[in-house]
Amino acid sequence: MIEGSLSRRYARALFELALEERREEQVGGEIDRYVAAYADSSLSAALTNPAFPLASRKNVAVEVARGLELSPLAVHCLSLLLERDRLSYLPAIASCYRRLLDEKRGRVEARVVSSAPLEAAMLDRLREALSRLSGKEVVLKPESDAGLIGGVVIQLEGKVYDGSVRTQIEKMKERIERGY
Repeated sequence: MIEGSLSRRYARALFELALEERREEQVGGEIDRYVAAYADSSLSAALTNPAFPLASRKNVAVEVARGLELSPLAVHCLSLLLERDRLSYLPAIASCYRRLLDEKRGRVEARVVSSAPLEAAMLDRLREALSRLSGKEVVLKPESDAGLIGGVVIQLEGKVYDGSVRTQIEKMKERIERGY
């Protein structure tokens, strides 16, 4: 089974359990906190190392979860992932969970790449325009890439809107090469 399919299945199961408890936002935040601790330390190496007994790894995972003040639901999910040797999928599970939560809340994430950081007023105008386009609340994820030269590239709901100068130059180059 491919990683994406597994991640979606675990994320959906966790999301449905969190919905039953009416704590979907809280559980999502908890999983994100654990992912941050898991990714930015030697914790991932210790928890996925088969040289350590499963019981020891599970104790470490539970203690870290308690330190982060995670709910029993989140702790149970992490324990299950550890027992089934699926903890390495946790970042993908968290990402799928966020998408499910955004979908339920009528939100959509948009990635905005520009050649230089955009001003807050420009980001607000962009957010409003994208909200009108999608019909949903838009959460912007701004990034910078000096290679764009100018303009912006927006990824929204699986579509790419490329208004970068780099792309315009590449298109002109292609037209010139074809003789148009």
